[in-house]
Amino acid sequence: MEAVAGALRWVARIVISIYLSTLLVFLMIEVSISGGMASVVLGAQSGVVHLDDEAYATLPQLIRDDVETYRLRDPVVVRHAAWALDAVRGDLGRTIGNQPVEVLVTPRLPISFQIAAVGLFLAVLIGIPAGLLGAILRRPGPQTLHQLGVATFQATPSFVLATFATWILAVRLGLLPAAGWERLSTSITGNLRFLTLPVAAVALPEAALIARVVMTSTNQVLGEEYVVAAQAKGLPRHQIFTRHVLRPASMTLLTQIGLVLSSLLGGVVIIERIYSIGGLGSVLFEGSINRDLHVVATLTAYLTFAIMVIRGLSEIAYRWADPRLR
Repeated sequence: MEAVAGALRWVARIVISIYLSTLLVFLMIEVSISGGMASVVLGAQSGVVHLDDEAYATLPQLIRDDVETYRLRDPVVVRHAAWALDAVRGDLGRTIGNQPVEVLVTPRLPISFQIAAVGLFLAVLIGIPAGLLGAILRRPGPQTLHQLGVATFQATPSFVLATFATWILAVRLGLLPAAGWERLSTSITGNLRFLTLPVAAVALPEAALIARVVMTSTNQVLGEEYVVAAQAKGLPRHQIFTRHVLRPASMTLLTQIGLVLSSLLGGVVIIERIYSIGGLGSVLFEGSINRDLHVVATLTAYLTFAIMVIRGLSEIAYRWADPRLR
């Protein structure tokens, strides 16, 4: 029963988070533009900004259809609640160009998912060994160089790494394409060539963050009394790490995976724009510029769902790793 209650609480947190984040999108667009969403949908076509009954009666039928599609005559909170109910039933609304949102978003999901998943995998693959290396280094020179490298990559924005890597590997050496995308279903090798630069740009700063977390937590564990006692008994260093250090040190990382993913997803939005990749990041960027309400709300719901699920899974993994929480 406790497990069922915990699962229900987790689902409730996801639903509430998605509802509140998308409501914030509706409110932000409404208050950040003079005339709100009505001026976005109707302003360029009819000059209408404030949609009262008299103005509505003068609109052509085609524009009235837009009014009904976006429920512009309802308060913003009611409008959002209606959109949320439609979304639960599978209707995500329509774009400014009167295209179903799901038609625009669904084909792009695999692109962004692949970049984020491979980026997270690469960040963990690089970050954990780098963090362990930093924890075992004792000579001042190598330790200083390691810390400098970690700090540099962590502080460098992904778009700066992308620009530098593209200039070296694509422009100067011609080893990789500078922009564009090729789907995995079309060509595996072609997909990997287009994937390399974007993934490296989003993964390296997160790998540096993971390395710092692992290094700090490992150093803390190495200072614990039971580890010092194991060292005093003369146990081999690799046994001390595998039996006494790795598991408790990894628990701090498990709690950080959700934050790493949040940062990585933000990087994907920028990187897709830089490399002209037609994923969700590009759609979100263009939707934000164009004030395309249903598109931005839908992608916000997707991102919130992904972050909440990853954080929930990291919490489960943390409880599994720490017997005291079982």
